[in-house]
This record gives sequence, C-alpha cells and structure tokens, in this order.
Amino acid sequence: MKKKPLFKILKYIASLGFAFGILYLLFKNQDPIQLIEEIKKVDVKWVILSMIFGGWAIVNRGLRWIVLIDALGYKSSKSNAIAAVSVLYFTNLFIPRGGEITRCTSLNQAENIPVDKLFGTIIIERIIDFIFLFSLIFLTIILKFNDIINLYIAIQSQQTENTSNNNAILTLVIISILIITFVLLRRWLKKSSFYEKILTFIKGLKEGLNSIKNMKKKSAFWFHTCSIWIMYFLMTYICFFSMTETSHLSFGDGIFLLVLGGIGMVIPAPGGIGSYHAILMIGLSVLGVGTASFGAGSDTSNPALLFPTIIHAGQTLMVIIMGLIGLLILFLSKKGADVTS
Repeated sequence: MKKKPLFKILKYIASLGFAFGILYLLFKNQDPIQLIEEIKKVDVKWVILSMIFGGWAIVNRGLRWIVLIDALGYKSSKSNAIAAVSVLYFTNLFIPRGGEITRCTSLNQAENIPVDKLFGTIIIERIIDFIFLFSLIFLTIILKFNDIINLYIAIQSQQTENTSNNNAILTLVIISILIITFVLLRRWLKKSSFYEKILTFIKGLKEGLNSIKNMKKKSAFWFHTCSIWIMYFLMTYICFFSMTETSHLSFGDGIFLLVLGGIGMVIPAPGGIGSYHAILMIGLSVLGVGTASFGAGSDTSNPALLFPTIIHAGQTLMVIIMGLIGLLILFLSKKGADVTS
C-alpha cells in the first residue's frame, strides 16, 4: 500500500521536471518586462473567443458522453456529465492522465453509475478521437508536406544548435522519461502478463465498437464528435488574428498547428506545459513566423513563442474556471443525493 503514493510522487516529479525543463529552455533569456509589453499588444478579444471555443468543446464532450452512457443503459444529467469532463481537464493540469479517473469517480458519486462501465465509455472515446486525429495527420501530410520536411530539418538543426548549452536540461528530461518508463513497466508487468494485457485491450476494443452499433442517438454522437474537433481547430485558428505576425496564416496552417499542438498535449507534462509551447514554436518558425531558437536573446521578441504562450494561458484559465464550476456542481449534486437518500 505504501508503494502507490511513492509511485504517484515519482511520476508527478518526473512530469514537472520535464515540463519546467522545457520552459527553462524556452524562456531562460527572455526579458520579463519585454514579454509583458509584447503580451499587451495582443488583441484579447480573439483569445477570449478561443477560450469560448475551448469551453464549448468541453460541453460537447459532456453531451457526447451522455449518449455513450445511455447506450449502456444508464442515465446522467447533462450538468453532471459536463461538470465531470470539466474536472477531467482541471485534474490534468496537475496530474498528467489523472483526469480520466477523477472524471469517472466523480460522476459515479453524483449519479451512482458503475465506474467500470464509465471506463468502458472512455475506450470508445479514445478509439474515435484517435481516428479523427490520425485523419487530420493524414490531411496535414497532404496539405503541408513541404512544411513537415522543414519541421524535421528545424528540429534536427535545433538539437545540434543547443547540444552544448542544454546538457543539464537534456539529462533531466532523459532521467524523467526513464523514471516514468521504469515505474510504469514495473507496475504494469506486476499486475498481469503481456499476453493478458493484449487480450484485455482487444476485448475492450470489441466491446467499444459493439456499443457504438447499439447507440440509440448515433447522429447526436457524431455531431458532438465533429463539433469537438471543429472547436479544437477554431481554438488555434481564431488566435491567428490576435497578432499581426500570425494574421496572414491560412486554414491549412491552422490544421498543421492543431496536429502539432495535439502531439504536444499528449506528451506527459502537466497540462501540456512546455511541450505545447516548444512544438508550436518550431511549427510557427517553419511557417515563417518567428524563430525556433530555444532561449533566444531578450533584445528581440519572438512571435513564434508568444503565440503558443497566449493560447495556452487562455485555455488554462478557461479550464480552471470550468473545473471549479464543475467541482461545485458535482458537490451540490452529491450533497442533494445524500440528503434524498
């Protein structure tokens, strides 16, 4: 029993080390006063609109979840489902991948739906979202093939450029990854064999696909799924107009950065801190906006770094607001259920 808290602490420390290591690389030579001055030039109304789109994606996720829950023969109120999804994103700001557990347990306490059934719906969501993400990656390869080649070249050159200066941070990142990998593998192998894990995963996929067939509201499910990814796109694209340096970027550029941002958020850092900033900075430099130089001098501003900083700050604020509201809704719902019982 004592090993679980140790595992969580090591995992959290490694994630934080990874995130703040990248942030240090990005901002180590930035002048805070100049950075604030550059932020003041941003047209905030576009950032607020981006936050609204991000919030609506969370609402769509909650409404889509209700469709899946209904397919399993259970009922949930819209407010509780949306609140639980909001808590998911809020938790992920602090504990990478910890939000899914919080999401299921919080709805279980509010609606008394079995946790294992709720986890089953997550498998379905993951399958569908991966299909959409890979479709966007394929579309990006078609639309932005030359930019992808340039992105690879930029990453390679960036690694060569910073080898001598960033050995300490690189070591920290490697150690963090090794700790996470070691602890996860040890825990995973201890629970069951590799073969059993494969069979369980395949069984979960089959159950997930079968439950999609049995859904009563398929049109609502696909509507919310498409809406989620449209909102994700608009979250990034609409912010192009907040800065003069990015206002000329196209729809194709928006899809390109959406895919890169998605990859940045998948990396195990709390809320995509650091990883999201770095990969979007490199992507924007490939599109001709700013530079991909880590720790650039403070005498010049870098719109390629400022842009992801603004988006990430806006979306983080939105997640905190919706997460706190979600916690309040679930608390009141659970309290009401306790009083009734």
